[in-house]
Amino acid sequence: MNTISNYVDSIFANLPKTPEVLDQKNAMLTKMQDNYQELKSAGKSEHEAISGAIAAYGNIDDFIPSSTLAPPPENTQNEVYLTPEQVDEYIDHRHHFAWAMATGVFLCIMGPSSLFLGQYLTGDRNAHGGRTSELLDILTLVPLFLFVAAGVALFILYGMKEQQFELEQKRIKLDSSTYARLKAEHKSFRPRLAVAVAIGVALCILAPVSLLLSVVLIGEDNSLSLVFLLSFIAIGVFLFIFYGIQDETYEKLLSIGDFSKDKAEKNKLVGIVAGVVFPLAAAIYLIAGFVYYAWASAWIIFPITGILFGIFATVYNGYMDLKTKK
Repeated sequence: MNTISNYVDSIFANLPKTPEVLDQKNAMLTKMQDNYQELKSAGKSEHEAISGAIAAYGNIDDFIPSSTLAPPPENTQNEVYLTPEQVDEYIDHRHHFAWAMATGVFLCIMGPSSLFLGQYLTGDRNAHGGRTSELLDILTLVPLFLFVAAGVALFILYGMKEQQFELEQKRIKLDSSTYARLKAEHKSFRPRLAVAVAIGVALCILAPVSLLLSVVLIGEDNSLSLVFLLSFIAIGVFLFIFYGIQDETYEKLLSIGDFSKDKAEKNKLVGIVAGVVFPLAAAIYLIAGFVYYAWASAWIIFPITGILFGIFATVYNGYMDLKTKK
């Protein structure tokens, strides 16, 4: 009898302990024990009675639907395995992608800077008695459109190349040796990232300082102050994006940081909010600049947006952590 009980226990060991499953387990055990007693009464041996009971009522499909028996499928559709060659190809692409995105943003920021530089030069010519035609005023817009067009072209070109890898929302699987190699590369990359971020932050802090100094030294009504402001910001943002994307590449390949399983789920909403808030801030800055000529003061929208978004992300992630612990 103990053999039958152990048999039933082993069959139901991996099934959920719901009342319905436990009832079916007891039903199987009862039928097998009853059949065992019948076979023993008919003169069967212990071994024959147990074998007969198992053959008659030992099929779990007669008690539990097959859908309940099937183990929960592993979520492998969001996972992809990369060979060492594919990893090297992806890293090489991401290096060029980082350069393209950083350069594209740099050009888009330097576009208005070129406009202000042109206005300064044409204004200086007027101050010396030169005649500035409407055509010359229009020509000062040409560098702006060229810079922005070049930046957008980089976004489109390398954005399409990024999509070819089809790794968006995918968890990457690597062999142990490749994982160890990338881990070492990432560790050696982090000091360079720290230096780049420090320089970028320093440039963004010095940007308004350069504007104030140019106002004091050159005069209040000069476009060069905006050229200095935007140039400092453009270089700082270039460093943030160029090194940030490369760090993101390592984190994605290693499934760490923002790409760890738990963090990826939490960052979905944060990413959606970021995709709305920062383009909106840029649009407000451009409107304030072109419509109200507030280039010198409207830049404050970016640090304010960054601070508010940082607070939101911190509070949201903290709330999700507390919710998970509960």
